[in-house]
Amino acid sequence: MSSLVRARRTTVLTAFFRALESRKPARERLFTDPFAKVFLTPSLKMWVFLSVYPFFKWAVPKYINYFWPGAHTAIVARTRLIDVMTIRAIQDHGVNQVMILGSGFDTRAHRLQLRERVQFVEMDRPVTLKYKQQLLNKVRNKPPVHVDYVPMDFSYQQPQDCISNLMRADHYKTLFIWEGAVNNFTATMGRIMFDYFQGFPSGTRIIFTYVIKEMMEDPSRFHGADSIIRLLKKVKEPWNMGLDPAYLPHFLAEYNMELLYDEGAEDFRRMYFGEKALQMRGYEFYRVAMAVVK
Repeated sequence: MSSLVRARRTTVLTAFFRALESRKPARERLFTDPFAKVFLTPSLKMWVFLSVYPFFKWAVPKYINYFWPGAHTAIVARTRLIDVMTIRAIQDHGVNQVMILGSGFDTRAHRLQLRERVQFVEMDRPVTLKYKQQLLNKVRNKPPVHVDYVPMDFSYQQPQDCISNLMRADHYKTLFIWEGAVNNFTATMGRIMFDYFQGFPSGTRIIFTYVIKEMMEDPSRFHGADSIIRLLKKVKEPWNMGLDPAYLPHFLAEYNMELLYDEGAEDFRRMYFGEKALQMRGYEFYRVAMAVVK
């Protein structure tokens, strides 16, 4: 069974972006993920290896941007932003449990190198989790971090049927990370998940990404969106759900939550790439938000 069957193609591509970023010089990169390359196909590993050489340093991002306009820089900046949000939630707000939904090839449990003791829980399809563990077990000198893997197929299973009530114990202060997956769900499943979140104690935080509803209704209004929509349909991983940023506070209020942060790719690219972000186009419809249970 190929890696593209055991994991979504977009999951592999996101790991590819992290591997490319990790090959940059220390003064340039936004983060380091020494584990990302273990999830890649041989051809993608080759492109990562070549990406530091003069011609390929320019050509590889250019090639990616041709097929998926704006995704590379937006996802790299998004990754850095969520890293920072996670660390601050742990250090400043006492979070001691991080639950990653649709975790795919996320490696934060291993690469953030936290001083604090934090329980990491990852949820995804059984086949993806098993494959991920097999690959990570081959990594030498990996930091000794325990991760609880919870098999869950979001297409038909309910979170309360898969996640142990022990993970809702009073001594846990929880952060949920729902990155790059919300838009793949139906509106019904999205509401089921937010209803589940509100059952956690006050102070529970949720970081999630989403695409704006306006783009879902008319992709032609956004640079490169038509191309991305076609690509996602081709690999059978279509986006199904969009949210209206103006309505988001009201949506969250229905689940006893308060919106703490909500910005788009244009904003967090500018935050991390500075003036270079002015030359970056595409993916402006993609946003990162954080909410807290009241």
